[in-house]
Amino acid sequence: MVTAELAPYARATRAADVVAALSKALCQLEHRVTVAIPRYPGFDAGGLLAARRLTPLRLANGADVTVFDSQLPTGAKLVLLDSPALFQGPDVFGRPSEDAERAEFLCEAALALVRQRGEREPFDVVHLHDWPAAALAGRLAALESRVSSVLTIHDPARRGVVSREVAARLGVPPSDDGPRHGTSLLAAGARVASGVTGVSTAVARDLLDAGRFGALATSLSSRPDGIVGIPSGLDYAIYNPATDAALRSRYDAEDPSNKGSAKTELLRSRGLELGIERPLCVAIVEEGTESGIEILERAAEHVLRNDVCVFVLLRGAVQYDRLDRLRSEMGDRLTVEQSLDEPTARRACAAADVVVLPARYEVTGTLARIAQRYGALPVAQASGAHLDAIVDADAALDTGTGFLYEEPTATALAGAVSRALSAFSAPRWAALRRRVMRLDLAWDRPARRYAQVYRQAKEYPPR
Repeated sequence: MVTAELAPYARATRAADVVAALSKALCQLEHRVTVAIPRYPGFDAGGLLAARRLTPLRLANGADVTVFDSQLPTGAKLVLLDSPALFQGPDVFGRPSEDAERAEFLCEAALALVRQRGEREPFDVVHLHDWPAAALAGRLAALESRVSSVLTIHDPARRGVVSREVAARLGVPPSDDGPRHGTSLLAAGARVASGVTGVSTAVARDLLDAGRFGALATSLSSRPDGIVGIPSGLDYAIYNPATDAALRSRYDAEDPSNKGSAKTELLRSRGLELGIERPLCVAIVEEGTESGIEILERAAEHVLRNDVCVFVLLRGAVQYDRLDRLRSEMGDRLTVEQSLDEPTARRACAAADVVVLPARYEVTGTLARIAQRYGALPVAQASGAHLDAIVDADAALDTGTGFLYEEPTATALAGAVSRALSAFSAPRWAALRRRVMRLDLAWDRPARRYAQVYRQAKEYPPR
């Protein structure tokens, strides 16, 4: 696997969690996995022990790269590609020119690693994660050894548009793929990789829409095998309310009584009105143009007309002026907090009865699955990856795993929350919650599907 992100050491998007969990799941299926990634300061800060190789990697331009070898606790081998000048800080992404230079280094160093390894024990498949590694697909296809590659698109909003000069150095044909009239490395990789996957079946279908995704959609549509959508799982070693060290009170689907303790703890710690019988609605908003914060702000006033407490967790630099004014009016029934801390999000889901995800378009569905795992019913728009993660509950609560609304409007969101709050008072609520907590959200099944894609990629020569 070639990646710019790996949780918990270097994380900017959900790709970091996917790489960590998928490599672990594949090792458990007895595959031999190597993860190649730049050497960020986070590896040393995280206490990971790594041994420096005596012999550096020689790049095609004659430069040498120092390599550090390690092994993840999951059993996957870890190759750290060192470039102190490029990776001084903890951030995975920065200025576009800097990001392009980092991607160029990652692809060149990974290519040298593949060549070196090919002399004794070649890799069966090279799995490329998102645009920073996408340009490597064409370089692998050009090797005499014809190395197969699989490209996974985690975040189609980040398409890696670089200048023609950078594209030329990476062996990518020039094209006008972006607002800066540069070349999209993601689109270029999607054209030539042996296989392409997305982290959602619904998003994989959407990616074929040229009006929405431009050159990336054109590249995917030109492939006879298209793109395979594989919804991501959850690492149960982390996301498990029965064992989660972030929770003081633990519980499971068969005995969820301590979920009430988690709820009381959050209400008390955030200064919200205590009342175990009153539903707690947690809204989670992630930074980005599709965050849906404006929809949530307009809907919040309607939601708070119900007998409910609301805790809004903002992940990243999300502006919330209207919510701030509403908070001053609602006193102890609404609070807002900004935090990127992962345990905080898990504690919020453990406390919640309902988790509102107002994003106008979601590409992973991970937050919905976390909510379900912790016994909270997700409310989300029926678009993107939410269509994979959530089945809309029927009126009798006999079927469904959450509550969906169709249009990205405050009225639609408030209506879906009202449905969820009504369900909370229904006799079938406990059965609905138990059914949701029993969902198979583990990584075993997705990992087996990735293994199948690897086998297919290996059977067919690179494009």
